Amino acid sequence: MLKEIIQQWDKNKHKLEDYFKVTRQSEYDEYSKIVVKLFEVCLSNEDEWNLDGMTVIDNGDYQGTQIFIIPKDTYQPNIEDYLITNNYYGSCSGCDTLQSISEYDDGLPSEEQVKEYMTLALHLTQKIKILGSE
Repeated sequence: MLKEIIQQWDKNKHKLEDYFKVTRQSEYDEYSKIVVKLFEVCLSNEDEWNLDGMTVIDNGDYQGTQIFIIPKDTYQPNIEDYLITNNYYGSCSGCDTLQSISEYDDGLPSEEQVKEYMTLALHLTQKIKILGSE
């Protein structure tokens, strides 16, 4: 875990929770949408990230791992100017976290669902590393 990222999470997580409470689940029905919102709301501090330039690697079919590579918003970023996080996904609500949380509903989430979205966002945050680091 990156100390600076966790500090930003701790400072701003309430903003993401507020977003989930008032936003229909259809707005964040993919892991990539949650990663983007996580960076927009919680993790954009003095370092700005190019979320439009985020690369998603997904070589799975019905299940697998998605890898999210987020570049710093800078001219010709170096390897250390990229952050990476990942998430496993499954093919049904029994083996996929996002499908399990949403219960295939696109309306406003319940209080319990908001807690579960926040846990998912925390896990994505905890996995963030600088690309190329050990």
